[in-house]
Amino acid sequence: MEERKIGRIIILVAFAVIICGSRGIWFFAEKYVDATNYENRRMATRPELTLDTYENFSKEYTSYFNDNLPFRNNLITMNSAIDYFGFGRASNGSVIVGKDRWLFYDNAADGDPVSCYQGTNLYTEEELKAVAANCMKQRDFVESRGMEFMIFLAPNKERIYSEYMPEHYGAPAENYGVLQLYNYLKENTDLRVVYPYEELMQAKGQLEENIYYHTDTHWNFLGGYVGAKALLKELGIEMPAITDEALIIKDGGAYPGDLANMLNLSKQLQSDDRNYRFSGYDKHDFKCTDDDMLKMWSFTAKNADPRSIYVIRDSFTSQMAAYIGSQFDHTYLRHYESYDYEDLKKCDPDIVVYECVERQAARLGTFSIEHDKPDKSGK
Repeated sequence: MEERKIGRIIILVAFAVIICGSRGIWFFAEKYVDATNYENRRMATRPELTLDTYENFSKEYTSYFNDNLPFRNNLITMNSAIDYFGFGRASNGSVIVGKDRWLFYDNAADGDPVSCYQGTNLYTEEELKAVAANCMKQRDFVESRGMEFMIFLAPNKERIYSEYMPEHYGAPAENYGVLQLYNYLKENTDLRVVYPYEELMQAKGQLEENIYYHTDTHWNFLGGYVGAKALLKELGIEMPAITDEALIIKDGGAYPGDLANMLNLSKQLQSDDRNYRFSGYDKHDFKCTDDDMLKMWSFTAKNADPRSIYVIRDSFTSQMAAYIGSQFDHTYLRHYESYDYEDLKKCDPDIVVYECVERQAARLGTFSIEHDKPDKSGK
């Protein structure tokens, strides 16, 4: 009994030494250690103890302590590395470890890409009608102001590179939500809708290089070119085929993807991805005039299409931005979370495009061109 008590004391003392010691070491090492937030969320701040906050203080301080633990990133990286390299699994539930070191996204709260892949989130007839009605309402509003309107849907990575998904997810469903939606809009409305799945699959078969990143949720600049080419074609602008001899693919170096960041393994996995760059098409001496991924990218180009284009977008436009921006007199690429109608009126474009990734296609049923605060949830 006495020995067990002594053992517990030793464990408690050792734990205290580790905690206190780490604080002491951290005092000297903090500026040399990576403390970047890779978790795509805000870290907890130190709470104040007052009469109004004492009931939640313990819980809030625990969150603060956990988020600000010395060497936190190093500990998380070590745990992730053991899971990934030792057991072939992800320490973050939003990341799927696929075959040949491919990573995929799994987040039911962010469009549920696995349900998209497996076709378990199909629309009812009434839901399809409602989405179509909203899209036509927005199109009519835009056209009543003398502008063209179109919709662009970017395919999920899981479907394009389904052969690298783990076996237990099965084959990709032949009937799935965004295909339902695309077919319904094409067959039952006169809306202009682009969903470049076939173009991407063709390019994938023609190129040795990947068209989506291994360790990121997005397509790379090659996939972005295919998407931009399909978008521009709908607007009457022809770009060279991706296999055209005039086009040059350059290796822009290693790329740390967002999925690798979510595992805190961006440095360890960045060599799995190459950030390909593309040249050889007519860039019309274009220039970037605004550069803010979360707000606005804007471009001007010389001797390009005289029209101006305004894209209400998500992050998938990142790899299309330069291609679109090089082909119009003025280009405005506004992130949907910072969009407001006053900005659209100020830019006064000839063309309005609403772009979203496949997993967020439900936003087509709720988005509003004239509303200043669009629904960010997609519900």
